[in-house]
Amino acid sequence: LTYTPRVVYQSKQKMPRTPKRSHAPLLDQGTSLKFEYSDDLESFSIHRSPMVPLMDIDSTLEISRDVADGYLILLSGGLNSARAIRQQRKKKKVSSAPPPPPDGELSAQSMETLSPEELSAVQLAFAALTDGNAIDIMFGVKSMGGIRRSQETSEKAYKSANDAKQAIMEAAHTSDALRLLAVETYVKSFEIIVKYHMDLDKMGFITYCVKHQKIREGTEKQLIETFRALDEAVAASS
Repeated sequence: LTYTPRVVYQSKQKMPRTPKRSHAPLLDQGTSLKFEYSDDLESFSIHRSPMVPLMDIDSTLEISRDVADGYLILLSGGLNSARAIRQQRKKKKVSSAPPPPPDGELSAQSMETLSPEELSAVQLAFAALTDGNAIDIMFGVKSMGGIRRSQETSEKAYKSANDAKQAIMEAAHTSDALRLLAVETYVKSFEIIVKYHMDLDKMGFITYCVKHQKIREGTEKQLIETFRALDEAVAASS
């Protein structure tokens, strides 16, 4: 007797695939949610609206050091400048202890704690932001003197700057402290720009190509972090 083995072919069954989890955020960056309750408190609605950008990073980093220094002096009432920053850096090299902030640098505090002179300085600086061209330049708006824009300025940049001004002005109606926060934010941003150019000036031709991108990326992160609190405050007020 000859034994012939029986071969059984089994069909491969396809197992159901587990759906891949999406790692996309439920809410896009730059978008804010606002919850509103009805008058009878029995229902509420959710409004999804894009956050108004308060500066453009690329345009901001294109601001020259001299121009940034001028706005830094203007918004700080003459109490902070590129010269003060240089002196601070020299003291830092001499002493290992952390240096104190430059004289006149604004710090987070409520409007009630300001003296009449400080309050007046904040009001003037806020007017320079919303009625002047301190914000315009951070969107690449070129002026012809005063608030008149140059024909070289794109319509998009001009509109973005006006939207930022309008958003800050409307938010300031809900909170006086937001005026101080706005001034602090733009003072710090112009200070960052001045330091950015100082760091670039210290590099030689060979090291410039290597370190320039690293310094730029670090400056971009500083600007984003500097505007975080103001971005959130403006979005919450709308």
